Amino acid sequence: MPAAEAPPSQRWFDQYCRNLRLQFAGRSCAGAACLLLAFLLLQSTPLPVLNFLLGSFAILIVCLVGSWLLHRPGDCLQKLYRQDPAFAEALHSSLQFRENPSASRTTNIFIERFEQQLLERLEGEETHRLLPPWRTLAGVAVSLQVVVWIGGWWLPQYLVNQGPTTAEALQIPHSYRILYPAYLKRDSEVFSTLPNELQIPAGSRLEIFLEQGLQDGDQSAYQPIQGEPQPLRWVPQQQRWRSALTPLKTGTLFLEWRQQSVAVEVIPDLSPMVMVLWPPDKYIFDMSQLQVELEAKDDYGLRQILLKYRNEATGTIEREIIQAFEGDFKSYVESYPWELSATPLRAGDNVTAWIEIIDSDTFRGPNMTRSEEFRFEVRSQREFHEYILSLFRKVDRELRGLLSVLDRQLIVETTDQENLIEEMLHFLQEEANYDRLLSDGLRGFIGELRFQLRFYQRKREEVAIPPS
Repeated sequence: MPAAEAPPSQRWFDQYCRNLRLQFAGRSCAGAACLLLAFLLLQSTPLPVLNFLLGSFAILIVCLVGSWLLHRPGDCLQKLYRQDPAFAEALHSSLQFRENPSASRTTNIFIERFEQQLLERLEGEETHRLLPPWRTLAGVAVSLQVVVWIGGWWLPQYLVNQGPTTAEALQIPHSYRILYPAYLKRDSEVFSTLPNELQIPAGSRLEIFLEQGLQDGDQSAYQPIQGEPQPLRWVPQQQRWRSALTPLKTGTLFLEWRQQSVAVEVIPDLSPMVMVLWPPDKYIFDMSQLQVELEAKDDYGLRQILLKYRNEATGTIEREIIQAFEGDFKSYVESYPWELSATPLRAGDNVTAWIEIIDSDTFRGPNMTRSEEFRFEVRSQREFHEYILSLFRKVDRELRGLLSVLDRQLIVETTDQENLIEEMLHFLQEEANYDRLLSDGLRGFIGELRFQLRFYQRKREEVAIPPS
């Protein structure tokens, strides 16, 4: 069986609620569209088409859901009470009679008369004379789409294309600015006009500002010596038009609107230079202090100087920070004392050492330069000291043997022994200079041994000459 037809009062109230919801949805959509339009006009670049569609439909859905939640039947009846309390009370009573029908014939007759009077009053109300729901929804959706598309895509494109002519472009107020890389720690420079030749460090950013936009089809571009041209892209920014580029290679900047070509030379950041003088020590011990003479230079600024060394047996690489820089230091000279006793190196280790210089280039660096390698073997200082003492004892024994021959007044040829002792004393004199553990008394004892050798040689000559 078909469903019972709703009474006129119920139909009127349902339409009244729908109209309130549609009115709220239309107003909220219009307000949201205005906010979206203002937001899009403030953007420096037009947004993609998909963003417009998603944004507009999302606003429409939010407004419809909000209108339904904020205009339920109870809320609509309260609003009607504020507009016409008597009419709202009569409508409310009619709805309650329909919800709770009575079995009394007298009551039903009263309800029918009451409904007839209410129907006559409903015909005089203007609140139901609104657009049908589907038309209102379609109008709101289409209006929103038109506003978003015009505001977000067509209008910025229109403003871009409505530029001046070539003759007028020459008169446009403009300025240029160069932003240097952070590692240079230099303030930006502003130019009213660009020279025909420009030298900039690698990583610098060139910005061009115009007080108004150019015509569509501007052919201004940067052409590297090798590579594809880079067209200038103009975007609105705070009531001006800006274009920026970071030249990576030397090339030519062509400004069509000024009919000017600027030769741009990009100066790359060079690697730092280093000169190192390693110690010329014959022996390097586990207790040695090596004096490393170094000089470092960089075209813009040094950041760190490291001493690195590798144990060839284990492959382990250790490092020491010679100097770290915070300010603008382009050169540095130092005689660095390298204490081997403070390192994990031990006697018998074969070591390769070098110096690393690191600059402060943060654009494509940092750049690093490595010095020539220095190879050496670590020897034991104590074992070398014992070796020197053994040489002392050996020379002393040889001298005692010669002197014993002299005491017996024997004429014996000892020239070979004397030469051997002379060579041993000379060798001992050189080797003792590397022994840090040798006392000053023992160092002086070498002279005493040489004196004894000379004494023996004089006495031997006296014994060898017969008396006259």
